[in-house]
Amino acid sequence: MDKVNRFLIFLLIVLSLGRAQQLVLAIPAEEGFLTPFTYVTGYPGYNLLSLVYDTLMIPDINGLPKPWLAEQVRVTNAGRDWTIRLKNAQWHDGKPLTSDDVKFTYEYYRRYPVVSRFTSAVRSISQIRTPDARTVQISLPRPEGNFELSTLADVPILPKHIWENITDPKAHRDSIGSGPFKLVEIRPGQSYRFEANPSYFGGTVAPKSLVVVIIREATATFQALRAGQIAASSRELLPELISQFDNDPSFRLLRGALFTSNLLQFNTTVAPFNQPAFRQIIAGLVDPKAVVDTVLLGQATVGSPGFLHPQSPLYSPEAGQYPRLSLPQAEQRLEQLGYRRGSDGVRVGKNGQRLEFELLAPANNPIRLRAAELIAQQVRPAGIVFQVRALEPNTLTDRVWPEFDVSKGRNYSLAMFGWSAPVINQANLRGMFHSKPALGNLNIGGYANATVDSLTERLNTTVDLAERKLLAARVQSLVARDLPFLTLWYPDATYAVRPSVYDGWKFQRGQGILNKFSFLP
Repeated sequence: MDKVNRFLIFLLIVLSLGRAQQLVLAIPAEEGFLTPFTYVTGYPGYNLLSLVYDTLMIPDINGLPKPWLAEQVRVTNAGRDWTIRLKNAQWHDGKPLTSDDVKFTYEYYRRYPVVSRFTSAVRSISQIRTPDARTVQISLPRPEGNFELSTLADVPILPKHIWENITDPKAHRDSIGSGPFKLVEIRPGQSYRFEANPSYFGGTVAPKSLVVVIIREATATFQALRAGQIAASSRELLPELISQFDNDPSFRLLRGALFTSNLLQFNTTVAPFNQPAFRQIIAGLVDPKAVVDTVLLGQATVGSPGFLHPQSPLYSPEAGQYPRLSLPQAEQRLEQLGYRRGSDGVRVGKNGQRLEFELLAPANNPIRLRAAELIAQQVRPAGIVFQVRALEPNTLTDRVWPEFDVSKGRNYSLAMFGWSAPVINQANLRGMFHSKPALGNLNIGGYANATVDSLTERLNTTVDLAERKLLAARVQSLVARDLPFLTLWYPDATYAVRPSVYDGWKFQRGQGILNKFSFLP
């Protein structure tokens, strides 16, 4: 019996437990034990985490921050002082959520810098006061232009009474949160089961039971969806399947732009990718529009060389488009850099280095795999070989971003990689491009540019939107010139759901359908 059949039998058992009260959703990979210190991916891992934990604010359906655990957020002293009044919320075990929990949480992430995303978000806080049980006062040494989205709307609040004696947060296995769902069961490698929180401050939660099953292969996922064994998936539909599901009255399609980025990532610390001139040649040979048209059948937005999505408020059209090179032009530039063709047609540098590299791609993502193969075909005529190697997602991440900590280095030359929507929604350019690991905590390619460092630091402390746009535009122009990676595309996602099972889905701009709002009135 193969894995798919065993999985389908498991699904039938799950469904027999009470379909009317239960929604079954598929995700592509295991996401660890769902605490803020053990979840795995930005999407859908963080999205599942956010069903269990809450933040003080939340990006709304349009991606704009609004109070969530907070009843009111007031900022004074030119963006340095924040006063937050909490709603009357409680933890899953019935204890009240108070200002002490918020203070404890932010200090705990600083004390245990395990997840750089959260540690970076609270690092600059200079003081936290709790004048009463429902008021938090936060002081910053300088204004932070993105404090709402990157800190208040992103950092999960922990229950102090659970975590205050925990000294190894990665080993802790307790997921009591305040969110709309309680995590009640994990079957490693198979599924997660959640139950609705009947006391949720955000409203009545539906469905009563949510089962999240792991289906690693995209084809098996959509077979299960068509067969009625699952009601939805965190995966967007493969482009070639959209018309089939659209013509089936059993399904409703939800469409929208995702801020998920899909990159050809260079390790800029190793030759020849440490040369901007070489990276520019690769950019001239790779055609992202052909990738979008061929692999995604046009169901995506072509990437900007400056990284930000065209719908981002800080996007700059001055970043332009990737300059195309004809084959003779690319070959001339390679010759100028000292790369001559060898007897087998593969170019060789003066030091004997062959232009032959391993291109890592996630085995469970057929679109990125196909894109990698197409990119390899695009560069091959110039005498450059990309050997596509499919790896399990976690293995790939270990090579590219070991322990999710860029200070741990990297073990790759090229990789198909990407970031979840919050990176673009928050316009986290400092995280992406700053050369210091403590600040550039997403700079997995080791990119270094002193001017970009300075600009991104100024961007983070600038509140005025017009000035932020100017600073972000300069960063995008420099990134478009230096090309630490190629932004290939942002998906124009289409999800298929079975409305007869559950029809509360809401498409959150940039994020898709797996979000809190899909389970609330």
